Amino acid sequence: MANVANNSIAATYGGAQLNEIFYEPVFRSDDIMRNYRVIPNVKHKMNVYTSAALTKIVEPYAGCSASSQDPVIQFNIDDKVITAGRCRVALEQCTDEFFGTYIEEMYRNGADVMNVEGTQLSDAIVNRAVTGIASDVVRLAWGGDGATANYDAFDGWMKLMGADATVLAAQIQQTGAASTATVTAGHAIGLIRKCYDEAPAALQQVPAGDKKMFVTPKVFNAYLANLEGSSSDLALVNKVDGLQRVMFRGVELVPVYEWDTILAALNPAIFVDQSAAATGNTENGVCYCAVENLIIGSDVTDPEGSFKVFYDDLEEKMFFRGYFKLGVQFLYPSLVQWGVVTT
Repeated sequence: MANVANNSIAATYGGAQLNEIFYEPVFRSDDIMRNYRVIPNVKHKMNVYTSAALTKIVEPYAGCSASSQDPVIQFNIDDKVITAGRCRVALEQCTDEFFGTYIEEMYRNGADVMNVEGTQLSDAIVNRAVTGIASDVVRLAWGGDGATANYDAFDGWMKLMGADATVLAAQIQQTGAASTATVTAGHAIGLIRKCYDEAPAALQQVPAGDKKMFVTPKVFNAYLANLEGSSSDLALVNKVDGLQRVMFRGVELVPVYEWDTILAALNPAIFVDQSAAATGNTENGVCYCAVENLIIGSDVTDPEGSFKVFYDDLEEKMFFRGYFKLGVQFLYPSLVQWGVVTT
């Protein structure tokens, strides 16, 4: 028996179209407002003054005298400069990129058809741009290098600390790894303990809640292996304000996922083995530091929110523009301790 409805459809069936765009997760390691000291209103350069400690000034009383202590004990007042790089995000989108696809169904009608503002395509662009800025701020803060493309907005902490002879000379090495890319649970806990135990006295005196251990992802994951099945008060995974935080002797460990990206592109001096048996560039390490020792200077308090989106009828494009100034600095070599995993 013949069908009453005959198939004369010319269109190719490509399956149902889901009216949603899924976003690939973009992870940023930390919150700049929580893990660093942020100084606002830095237009380009700002001088930061530091005062060294004054000690050994108490002496025995030896009778009435108008003379001051001899020899005179002094302390230095130094300055460091935060140079904020002029940063820009410049993106654009033309509607004809998706002509002939299902995305075109999301476009506006009539005279506004070329304006993608308010569409799912526009939402996707803004979402990707904002999360990208957040990740880039952390990447540049640590890995900024004025001599390397994509890192040349300003010099980051790795380069600044690598140029400091005191910080570089104090680098700690955890030896015994099969390769610089290999980190076991023993290497991780060994390196973290060394950095904690051999840190400068000034850093050891900072309250645990005011310090962080910034680590590469492999060190972080290997350290977690030491905590499995453990209930030690010295190393607990706590939930604070609903967020899981991993601690070592009360100091929070912060995995910096951008470090892997930085180390794949650059060769920071602070990650070069400084021991007598130097093995060259390493891939995993720890930066044990006081939070107030790491400074971010900017003309805005939220770089990822400093943007505008607009459509230009003449060019028939939607534009995304973000402008902010950003730079970093560290204050005292005595408040930071670096360690690396070596063979």
